[in-house]
Amino acid sequence: MTGKNRPYIICHMLSSIDGRISGDFFRLSELQPGRFAFGRIRSEFDCDGILYGAVTAAEVCADGYIEMPDHVQKKTPRKDFMAETQLNRFVIATDPEGKLCWSRNYVERPGLPKSHVIEILTEKAGDAYLAYLQGLGISYIIAGTEQLDCRTAAEKLGEAFGIRKILLAGGGAINWSFLQEGLIDELSLVTTPLTDGRRDTAAVFDRSPYCSENIPAAFSLLDVQKLDEDTLWLRYRPKNIRGK
Repeated sequence: MTGKNRPYIICHMLSSIDGRISGDFFRLSELQPGRFAFGRIRSEFDCDGILYGAVTAAEVCADGYIEMPDHVQKKTPRKDFMAETQLNRFVIATDPEGKLCWSRNYVERPGLPKSHVIEILTEKAGDAYLAYLQGLGISYIIAGTEQLDCRTAAEKLGEAFGIRKILLAGGGAINWSFLQEGLIDELSLVTTPLTDGRRDTAAVFDRSPYCSENIPAAFSLLDVQKLDEDTLWLRYRPKNIRGK
């Protein structure tokens, strides 16, 4: 644990040589060595939880988005909800306004253990959405009033769920938010020798509307390894962000 019982957080990403984490290059067969290495390293980190931003969660583990009624008769208190589960692995999604759609309260897919779903919400999430999550048995925590409070979220994940290590897996905006709050303890970057030259796709870090200020970040290199087919595995530690 790191400070106030928050988990140790590793930002682990697969990127092109120009730092993009999505794009046309993902369709190339030459990506496979990097994709394989990314999955292997993710397993070796042995994290209790994997954390996604809302856009990434909608693409990789949720069922897109859901429309909820604006007004309901029954009000739901803005308190954390810990659903009963026997699982000790977690998929965590930041969802400030409560828009993600789920069919069940766990995620199970190749390469990842069966994991209980936890949502990170703000007080802007509607009563109907909170009731929806409770009905599915999905846990959630409230972290922030109007905007996401990443530090509160991290501390609650450690204190309420006993999570000791989180793998932060994008997208770029949520990575940046955690970086700016001094919450990334390590950056693990699997870089493939590919690019598609696009400028309209997400990068490892993208400035976020949740941040009150944006401080350029510096890193210290911990290790570098050359993997198959000229793929590189780079490990860094942030060194000039508050809390570091």
